[in-house]
Amino acid sequence: MGDIGCYTLGALPPLTTTTTTFCMGASVSGLHGFTHVRPDMADKTVCVIGDSTFFHSGITGLVNIVYNKGVSTVVILDNHITAMTGHQENPASGHTLGGEISADITVERVCQGVGVKNIRVVDPYDMAELENILREELAKKEPSVVIARRPCVMLPVVKAKPALAVDAAKCKSCKNCMKIGCPAINFDGKAFIDPTLCVGCDLCLQMCKFGAIGKKEAD
Repeated sequence: MGDIGCYTLGALPPLTTTTTTFCMGASVSGLHGFTHVRPDMADKTVCVIGDSTFFHSGITGLVNIVYNKGVSTVVILDNHITAMTGHQENPASGHTLGGEISADITVERVCQGVGVKNIRVVDPYDMAELENILREELAKKEPSVVIARRPCVMLPVVKAKPALAVDAAKCKSCKNCMKIGCPAINFDGKAFIDPTLCVGCDLCLQMCKFGAIGKKEAD
């Protein structure tokens, strides 16, 4: 179940993972309703919502899940900003819209406050750990929240790492690296990475099973 945010792009190929998107906050309430009528799908279904949208209109849906003894797994993408509409501050960013330092409101404390017992925080760049946590939480018969925390790469304070490159001699043309939908990765017989778009996140490196991706050698 998707929500309003950059991650709605996940509805398109190659990810093709977002099934529904209605309005802000609908991912959480929609997941609760779906897993209520289809409990057999509860261990195969999650909702995804951003931190700003969660504070805007996702909290009430989470309250309903806890109050009505739901079994839903909610994934909150905490990138410390409202990325989809121009990088405005939000309650999770620690600053007001005027730039003043604000109260320290964290997603996990809000989730604890509404009664969620199973709360996990993970760096989404660690793909293996994220997958393990999702499998563990989906197996539980009670509400779970997985907070995927990593600052938006578009924030000025986030510095890109050196660009990665593909060793054409090692590339097997399997296109596995393209499954993450990264705009820096292209394919023309062999995969190649546009260094002007790559931020060095290492996700494609984790996807490659042949050691064909690594740091770009200096010219």
